[in-house]
Amino acid sequence: MGVVGCLLAVASLSGVAQVQAQDVVAEKNDRPNVLMICIDDLNDWVGFLGGHPQAITPHLDALARRSRVFANAHCAVPVCSSSRVSVMSGVAATTHGSYEIGPRYDQLPALADVPTMHRYFKDHGYYTLSGGKVLHHGFSGRLADDLDRSLGRKRSPRPKQRMSRPADWSGAWDWGAYPAKDAEMADVQLASKAAEVLQEDFQQPFFLSVGFFRPHVPLFVPPRWFAMYDEETLTLP
Repeated sequence: MGVVGCLLAVASLSGVAQVQAQDVVAEKNDRPNVLMICIDDLNDWVGFLGGHPQAITPHLDALARRSRVFANAHCAVPVCSSSRVSVMSGVAATTHGSYEIGPRYDQLPALADVPTMHRYFKDHGYYTLSGGKVLHHGFSGRLADDLDRSLGRKRSPRPKQRMSRPADWSGAWDWGAYPAKDAEMADVQLASKAAEVLQEDFQQPFFLSVGFFRPHVPLFVPPRWFAMYDEETLTLP
C-alpha cells in the first residue's frame, strides 16, 4: 500500500521544555524542534481536501487551516516500503531500485552512503526519536543507531474470527467494529506516548517521527467510529 499521506509539521516548541540555562533556550529558539507525522494509506478522503463528501475529519481540517497544504502531492511509489524509503532518503525509486515490499533501506546498495532523515538530523545536533510505522521494516541493521530513542511499534488487536470479508478473501480486507475502546488501538497509544514526549525537557532540539497505521487495512476500529455514519445514506466511492 502506498504512503499517500505524510504531514511534516515544523514548529518551535521550546516553550514546552522548561529549561533553566539561557544558552540552551537560545539554541532551542534558533533551531526548532521537528515533529513528522506519517499516516499510512491516507488519501484525499478528508474534509479539507474534499475527496469524499461525508468525511468527518475535524482535527485534520484544523491542522490544515494553520498549515501549508499541498493538494497535488503524490507518493513516490504505490507500494508502502519503497515509498517510505524515498521519503526517508530523498532518493527516487528509479535510483534506489526498490519497487516492492523489499529490500530494506539498509540492503539497498544505492543507499549505502545515503543517510536517513533521522541520521541527517542526528548528525546536525538533534536528538532523534521515532515511533510506529515510519520505515516499513523499521530502523534495523545499520539504521539502528539513527535513533536516540524508539517509542516502539505495536499492532492493534484483531478479532480471532472473520467479521465482514468473504471467506475466500485475504484477512487484510476484513473490516468491522473492533476492538471495543479507542485505548486498545495502537495508534491511540502511540499518540498518547508522543504527547508525553512533547512535554519532556530536552537539552537539545529534537526530531520526532510518528507513524500511524490506520487507515491501512484491515479496517478495524471501535464501534463509535462506525456509529458516526449511516450505512443507508453513505456515499460509496
